[in-house]
Amino acid sequence: MSHYYVRIGVLGDIFVGQPTASAVTPDFSYGMRVIVRTARGVELGTLLGEAQQGARRSLDASEKMPIIRLIRQTTREDELLIRRLERHKREAVEACRAALAESGSTAVLLDVDQVFDGGSLVMHFLGDVDETAEAITKEVTERYESIVRSRHFAKLLGEGCGPGCGTAESENGCGSGCAGCAVKAACAVK
Repeated sequence: MSHYYVRIGVLGDIFVGQPTASAVTPDFSYGMRVIVRTARGVELGTLLGEAQQGARRSLDASEKMPIIRLIRQTTREDELLIRRLERHKREAVEACRAALAESGSTAVLLDVDQVFDGGSLVMHFLGDVDETAEAITKEVTERYESIVRSRHFAKLLGEGCGPGCGTAESENGCGSGCAGCAVKAACAVK
């Protein structure tokens, strides 16, 4: 099975991605935006290229670069959702920076990673983070997460219309349970 280098997050962390057995888009190419599953949850990544055979062997023997799962290429619906999440992320960053400045904290917020399923924000600071900054960060994060997170949304991202949606393993085939399924357009069921 092929492995791919995938860049994730504002800091550009590089991971090795392996398509899931039921990946909806089997042909991945350079620059493609993909949905991946990492230890943090469902995230957005960018493919950098296929890992060559020799590199894969050395990666398998090494724990330095954890393997993540490539779920599928982003769909048109994903891209609309990403724009919405980006807007809420910008608002959270601005609110956090304003609150930090108002409080007199010396903490400097560089940027924020958001997990695609709306599950969390990961804030990146320059230098030490004091107690005031921690409290502000917690408050801003909770406010953001309450806006973008919903159990229904997270379930649709993980399952689509139901377990295996968009895959050959689906009991009812693609899209049979929900005409508005976000992965319906990317289904590869034959």
